[in-house]
Amino acid sequence: MTSSARRAFEHALSLERAGDGEAALAAYLEALELAPDDVEIAYRTATALLRAGMLEEAVSQLRRIVFAEPAHTAARANLGNCQLLLGDLANAELNFQEVLEGAPDNHNALYGLATVRLQQDKPQEALAPAQRLVDLLPNSAPSQTLYAQSRARDPQPSAAIAAFRKAIQIDPAYVPALTGLAEVLIRARRFSEAITLGKEAMALQPGNADTYRIVASAHQAAGDFATARDVLLKALSLSPGDVDVLIRLSIAGRKLEDYAAALLHAWQAHTRQPTNKEAGNALGSALAALGNSKDAKAVLTAIAQKRRLEPDVESRISALCAEIEARERSGMAAAETIPAEPSGPETDENVKE
Repeated sequence: MTSSARRAFEHALSLERAGDGEAALAAYLEALELAPDDVEIAYRTATALLRAGMLEEAVSQLRRIVFAEPAHTAARANLGNCQLLLGDLANAELNFQEVLEGAPDNHNALYGLATVRLQQDKPQEALAPAQRLVDLLPNSAPSQTLYAQSRARDPQPSAAIAAFRKAIQIDPAYVPALTGLAEVLIRARRFSEAITLGKEAMALQPGNADTYRIVASAHQAAGDFATARDVLLKALSLSPGDVDVLIRLSIAGRKLEDYAAALLHAWQAHTRQPTNKEAGNALGSALAALGNSKDAKAVLTAIAQKRRLEPDVESRISALCAEIEARERSGMAAAETIPAEPSGPETDENVKE
């Protein structure tokens, strides 16, 4: 490392220690430019890029490091983290596994591997790394939550509930524990408790659509579809186009016999994810509720056969939705032009010549 690279690197370290991440990243990049083959500088730069959310750039640097030094455990673990955040679950899993082969107690890799397997909908395979992590870090809210998530679908969810409660005891403001416990309690039909936890999460993260989704799920499961719809509309305002929220809104609309809204929400969900089974089922159910049995059958058949709708079916549904939206706009416009009720009859006393 040249003296100029060393100065830039040490400056970056001091900025990072001071909490100025943006300036530190700029200094790391300057140091890397001065010493492009220095692994320590490259690793620190990649880590700063990861923290800044510049994932593709971080992946590029981390791949270069692990190619040059395959045994660089920290770089490989962070590469797995980047791939996890980018949705590249298969490669993330491989990197976490490789880290754990050489360092079986690596916290980063244990957490990452369990998270990947949960996202792959493999809770049984997530259990071993999650259990190991909670053994190593029993007083960590994230590790307790991860273990609870891996046990959340057990026929008897007592272990999951206990772990979630321990996580909340460790950190009462840890939102994943609050929402995770709420979901388990919904399945256990303990709706009031779930709503309370969900509202706590909403208060902590009012801009997080998932917290509203949890509260809506509890109301919906309890049969309170009107409140569920109100909460889901708020979630949709925070996460426009969210397919899961749109599907839930369609179901709530159908339960409330607002079949036009049920169709519009289901159609939006379907157009975003044409092969989504739940969106297709919601669309078919809404069409059937409106009396359009022919297209309802066509939709449900296509979904069952895992194929897209025929163009003529899509065209008819699209036209129907456009017609409903036009009627709604017309109704709103008419309501806006209705004159106000007169305050009372005109008399000689209140009419001025």
